[in-house]
Amino acid sequence: MWILIALSTTILTGITTIIDDVLINKLFKNTFALIFLGMLIDMCFLSLVFIFGKPTIPPLHFLPFIFLSGLLEVIYLYPYYKALKIDDSSNVSSLFSLGRVFIPIFAFIIIGEKIAISQYLGFALIIISGFFLTLRDFKRLKLNKSFLYMMGVAIIVALDSSIYKYLLNDLSWSTTYVSVMIASFFCSLFFLLNIKTRKEVYTNLKQGMKGNLKYITLEETFYFSQSVLATFLLSLVPVTIARGLTALTPFIVLFLGILLRKIYPKIFKDLIEIENLRRKLFLFAISFIGVILMVINN
Repeated sequence: MWILIALSTTILTGITTIIDDVLINKLFKNTFALIFLGMLIDMCFLSLVFIFGKPTIPPLHFLPFIFLSGLLEVIYLYPYYKALKIDDSSNVSSLFSLGRVFIPIFAFIIIGEKIAISQYLGFALIIISGFFLTLRDFKRLKLNKSFLYMMGVAIIVALDSSIYKYLLNDLSWSTTYVSVMIASFFCSLFFLLNIKTRKEVYTNLKQGMKGNLKYITLEETFYFSQSVLATFLLSLVPVTIARGLTALTPFIVLFLGILLRKIYPKIFKDLIEIENLRRKLFLFAISFIGVILMVINN
């Protein structure tokens, strides 16, 4: 059962990444406005969780961890969108694998999950594939900014995942999810202190579904489904496995990107760089082998 959930989460993550690429590169100038509107729509979807679970008010001593997780859920989005502005979505999704390197480390420190020797080999394979995936000039050996942005995202997501698992050890998945989402929304309110952000948020809300709001709603529909499934999955298996299996996401993004380029060339022509397709597939395969080595001992 959990393998099917993991596969569904991976597919939904790939679809979300594709739409995110279009949103940040073609429809939105202000990253903070996009993040806030996404959080606002998520709050509208939150009542659906009560259909599948029974969220309760968490004990007070969990509130600092809930707030921290909610804050991290908001913070990681900024470097993530910045990376999408610089690099194509298949590369960005692959660099998410870097987070799998840090997750077992934080998981060991925070919740006591142990790391096997073979997992270190997996870490090395993921780092190496991520390095060469974003290396633009082999002569100068310079990494592009997307690698650095996604390294930041990886650390934030790894810490957030471990805190999430800590909460799930004592709270139900629905209570954890609803609590963290509410905390994330309140954290995103600080973006409204920026005048440009307020103007773009107001403009989009005023236009309603006739404007860009319909595209954000579509993206958040997939994201909400993915995040609910990911939280439920995390309540079933160790965090290393739950987050590690999403290394399949780059394959999903690459496949969807190539397909959408052919169907909607005007919209998705810049979505995927296909010139180095064989190189990407080879590096994705190395990254996936690394993830298998990470989770096989769990």
